[in-house]
Amino acid sequence: MNLSTVATAAAGMAVGAAVAGLVVQDRRQMRKTVHKLAKGAEKTLADLDKAVQQLHW
Repeated sequence: MNLSTVATAAAGMAVGAAVAGLVVQDRRQMRKTVHKLAKGAEKTLADLDKAVQQLHW
């Protein structure tokens, strides 16, 4: 996997968490939101990794 792809995903997750922090005031809800963002980023990276592996035959 390309390092810039990982960096982009990490930056996107950080921005998402920052926005969620501005919108969500409750700590419990914030933890749930960050957890969902992390799971979504992890799934996206796994899907991207599979796609790249399939392109290399």
